[in-house]
Amino acid sequence: MEELRLRTARSGLDFIHVNVWETRDARAEALAFADVWNVAGPILLDETGDYAAALGITGVPTNVLVDARGIVRAVGAVTPAELEQAVRELLSE
Repeated sequence: MEELRLRTARSGLDFIHVNVWETRDARAEALAFADVWNVAGPILLDETGDYAAALGITGVPTNVLVDARGIVRAVGAVTPAELEQAVRELLSE
């Protein structure tokens, strides 16, 4: 994901990570995960899972693509190939 983030940065695409359902010290858990997996960029915390529930997300990891107007365009795109295709489609519009 980091490679895709770097490759598409000039297009205006940004990656924002959301940590969901941590039951204790969500911030520390998110930072530890980011360190282990070399995740860069902002990480938001959804400790209650309200945002995930609003999007119908029932498992993680899940990617959510949001366009420049703030409209959710895709939910899912879990495999690298699916994510790459969804990003390509979003950027081609």
